[in-house]
Amino acid sequence: MTFLRSRISAKLDRYILASVLANAFAYTLYALITKFTLTEQPVIALLVAGVLTFPLSFYLNRMWVFKSTNNIPLELLKFAFGYTLALAGGALLLHALLILIKNPYIAQFFSMTILGISAFLLHSLWTFKKQ
Repeated sequence: MTFLRSRISAKLDRYILASVLANAFAYTLYALITKFTLTEQPVIALLVAGVLTFPLSFYLNRMWVFKSTNNIPLELLKFAFGYTLALAGGALLLHALLILIKNPYIAQFFSMTILGISAFLLHSLWTFKKQ
């Protein structure tokens, strides 16, 4: 039981660091898009930043966090499905949070944190599950 707990803990530690890196990249893109008024809509900025971050996120999760050796096309498809769900959920959550929190940067920070936890569970239990 201790061995399993330490493996999950190590994986979670790597996931948190990878999430910080990927989300920092996505958040920077989001901030640049909104700052330079490429769109007036924070949700659109979130979606664009998320799509642009997809390759980095997949690479970090597959190669470093979960150290997967499974079938790449299948995992890419699973990751894309989970990532799309998270992105759609993030857009809906951001839209709802913007009603309560007027600052789009703070609202996006909360949305990103909530979805990170959900994404870890999905990727651990389904996307990169050892076959």
